[in-house]
Amino acid sequence: MILNISNERFELIYLGESTINIDYPSMSSTKLVLDVWGITLPISVYGLEAYGLTEYTKPFNDDIYVSGYSRLTFHDVTGGNIEVELFSKEPPYPKLSWPDKSLMKINKTWGDVYQRDDKNIYEVEGTLAWPYGRCDLSIVTRSNVSIELNSANFIPVKEYMLNTKKYGWSRVFT
Repeated sequence: MILNISNERFELIYLGESTINIDYPSMSSTKLVLDVWGITLPISVYGLEAYGLTEYTKPFNDDIYVSGYSRLTFHDVTGGNIEVELFSKEPPYPKLSWPDKSLMKINKTWGDVYQRDDKNIYEVEGTLAWPYGRCDLSIVTRSNVSIELNSANFIPVKEYMLNTKKYGWSRVFT
């Protein structure tokens, strides 16, 4: 299932608990593709119709956790900014610090990052798979944003919360 989530429709997905892989080989100067594990679809907030579902096609009576990768594509990208607070690659994955005890962060800004009438800024928060850490990503586009979801990966949020090790992202998936 592919959804157009441009403009205010971007709110239809919750990414705060997700893990993000940037598909570097598919990047171009105007297209950014993110493979995202663990998107939540808050159908209790936005209703079934917002996701193209009906009473007959909804999988269950709960918000949806996508236990698998979804593809988030930003078209006509004009710029962006990413900041990553780095984690250790060894369990229990603590935050990395410099010798002066300040947190180890990396930051990259590219292109035109200012919003004008013909542009939209999309904010993405989650865990970046590589380099591994908590990231804040801002993407500026002049066009649409879409997400491709595999309904075979839909599970109830309550089920995910009861068994995060089974349904959540694991470093072995990368």
